[in-house]
Amino acid sequence: MTPNTKTVPVIITLAAAFITCVVSIVQKVEFSKFVSRLLIVVVIFLVLGTIIKMILDYSFKTLEPPVSIDAEPEAPVTEFTEDQEEEDISSENLQESVEEQ
Repeated sequence: MTPNTKTVPVIITLAAAFITCVVSIVQKVEFSKFVSRLLIVVVIFLVLGTIIKMILDYSFKTLEPPVSIDAEPEAPVTEFTEDQEEEDISSENLQESVEEQ
């Protein structure tokens, strides 16, 4: 089971864009320079984030143990809550009352 790495490029890009915006505002940069900086940073860090995601996906794939064909899959364990048990009991009572009629 591989972890979800879909959001890695987005998080890295947004973090870099936020830092760029804060630095540009503190420096009181004019708007056209602000937008060009932001665009360049977003493109660069989107590419870097995608490369990092690919590396993470590859490393997680190589860390997984190979699955044997002969191995039987484990049955999922379901836990019942009190609400589910009450629903089961009420549905059984409903079925019994329908059968009696």
